Amino acid sequence: MHQDRRLGAGRSETQGDRTVEAQMSEPKRGGTRMTPRLKRCIAAAALAAAPLTAPAETLSLATWGTSSHPQVKLFTQPFMETVEKKTNGAIKFKYFPDDQMVKQNFVPNAVPTGTVDIALTTLDSWAGRIPDVSVTAMPFWPFSMEETRAQLVPGNPVFDWFDQAFQKNGAKILCIFDIGPGVVSTNFELRLPENLKGKKIRATSKGQAELLQSLGAAPVVLSVGEVYQALQRGTVDGAIGGLQGMVGLKHYEVAKYLMASNGVLGTYVHGYVMNLKRFNSLSKEQQQIVMAAATEARNAAQDFMIESYQKFLGVAQEKGMKLFTLQKSSSEWEKWQAALASFNAEHKRSFSPELLKALGQ
Repeated sequence: MHQDRRLGAGRSETQGDRTVEAQMSEPKRGGTRMTPRLKRCIAAAALAAAPLTAPAETLSLATWGTSSHPQVKLFTQPFMETVEKKTNGAIKFKYFPDDQMVKQNFVPNAVPTGTVDIALTTLDSWAGRIPDVSVTAMPFWPFSMEETRAQLVPGNPVFDWFDQAFQKNGAKILCIFDIGPGVVSTNFELRLPENLKGKKIRATSKGQAELLQSLGAAPVVLSVGEVYQALQRGTVDGAIGGLQGMVGLKHYEVAKYLMASNGVLGTYVHGYVMNLKRFNSLSKEQQQIVMAAATEARNAAQDFMIESYQKFLGVAQEKGMKLFTLQKSSSEWEKWQAALASFNAEHKRSFSPELLKALGQ
């Protein structure tokens, strides 16, 4: 009996445990009892319903020419770092320097088609799509480097005119800057326009090629990365280009003379542009961050290019080039102006009145 009572007690405890478990599973009056199992189910459902953190947006950024050029060195890293920081990592970058993804003359196709999201560009290289941009390479372009620094920013009529034209062609201008008047690296002495007659001269664009042709030269349009070898092999007798790029790419090794044009042959207005669809896919806040970061980096790069222009001319001389600086109001200057008078008059008529008005022409 004693054993039976103990077994009965054991059964009673087991039954008691089941009774407690059953009671926990039963709904109480006025609500549902929160069992551990129910809690786990609710937690799992809440986790499944919680919004997931959006993956970072990765933008490709491509440059051409030498990475030591201020337009690259002083822009790309500060721009990318600022955007990543201020978006808390929501935007990241994949960077392709030194012609790795796109060459200078291919940017006008690569950006609108989405081959690359953001790229360094020469505005004049878009003349095939936007003929009016050639005004940036004309001898009558009105802005100095300092004036470009102050005026060609978002909200300025000229900047906004160009931006609207680019948007119609699938691109958004992030910033515009002036790398300075072009220099001419040659293997013959160049002081007067007649010295160009019959010479094969590298041009950066269609508009610049037309200018050279008006002076009797035989223009050859080449990307910046092709110039060194062309000068070395004698494919061209000379090349117009930006001063900093010429020094960075060591054209002084393959050219004897350098003419600093002081703007008589125009200047180089460059910028960074972005695929418009990709820009519009960003939130308004992210768009503002991208634009502000581009302006900040552009200002620092433009300031350096203004301050260092004469120093780069000095480097070219130190490397053995014979420098001739065309001075405004000199007899040589007047001859260049006279030689370009008909070209200037003809081409002014080809640009839209709205743009010329914005330029004060």
